[in-house]
Amino acid sequence: MAKVRCSLVLILIFGAVVCAEAQEVKHVLHEGAVEVRSELGKVIEVVVGNGVSSIVRSGDAASLKVEQVSGHLFITPLMRSAAELMVIDGIGRSYRLKFVFDHGREEKVVIAPRENQRLSVKGALSSIDIIRELASGRVPEGAVETVREDVIFEDSRVRIRTEMMYEMTDIVGYILTAENLLPQSQVLPVEQFNFPGLLAVNSQRDILSPAGTNGSKGILYMVATR
Repeated sequence: MAKVRCSLVLILIFGAVVCAEAQEVKHVLHEGAVEVRSELGKVIEVVVGNGVSSIVRSGDAASLKVEQVSGHLFITPLMRSAAELMVIDGIGRSYRLKFVFDHGREEKVVIAPRENQRLSVKGALSSIDIIRELASGRVPEGAVETVREDVIFEDSRVRIRTEMMYEMTDIVGYILTAENLLPQSQVLPVEQFNFPGLLAVNSQRDILSPAGTNGSKGILYMVATR
């Protein structure tokens, strides 16, 4: 009986080792662009060592399903033209996940950069780079900053007003304020945000408190074509 139990334990351990070895794991040690080998409808686990501060999508929001549990993201590409995903960690480092197909699948991506290592990227800023600059309180390089106070959307639930505009050669960045008009809290549906030429949008907070209370307003960062 002891031999049977011992054999069973060895089989379980061996099976666990085989499964662990078979899992495709990508280790990310630097900031910047990260290609993630993907398959449609298959979940990819992304582990962010320093925690997740915010997530920004660039492209069709319906092309990716994203679920977050603490410092873990579970991402399922739903279209071959999957949106890029900018992940900003708890200490301000950013990682642009680009999903590629027909080259197998990485089941897990572990983001654990070396200390004090930063990637220098030259050239034109992407829409996600611009949102990162705006969220950090910086004017994107080459942008003309203008104060704007226009209501661009309003219904019975929410009012969205421009605060600042940043004009560049081909695109424009915006800082917006979203105000809850309802007497109860509501989720700010950033993924359903529609604007002509929209490239990317991100919100400072996901939930707005009831109208007239602290937290009833939230900041949006948006980038659109001119």
